[in-house]
Amino acid sequence: MSKSNVEVSWSDCIVIFNSLISNIENLKEYVDSEDVDDDDLYEAEEELNDYVTLLGRLKDKYNSLQDKGELPKDLVNKINALV
Repeated sequence: MSKSNVEVSWSDCIVIFNSLISNIENLKEYVDSEDVDDDDLYEAEEELNDYVTLLGRLKDKYNSLQDKGELPKDLVNKINALV
């Protein structure tokens, strides 16, 4: 299988991280709500797991970059709290 690469500028990482964090927070609220039926809950939990996994992978990739800008401290704290 061939391996594909995607290049993202470090400043775009902030947008990506913020979007993932927002989706994770919204899904957590949805999962914790009492109005969710079992089928929707299962799908939401799967999607939540996917976002958290992706956030972790992107965090690792970002941390391994040699030439990167510094992320805002509050963003780093949010990422660390979720991963």
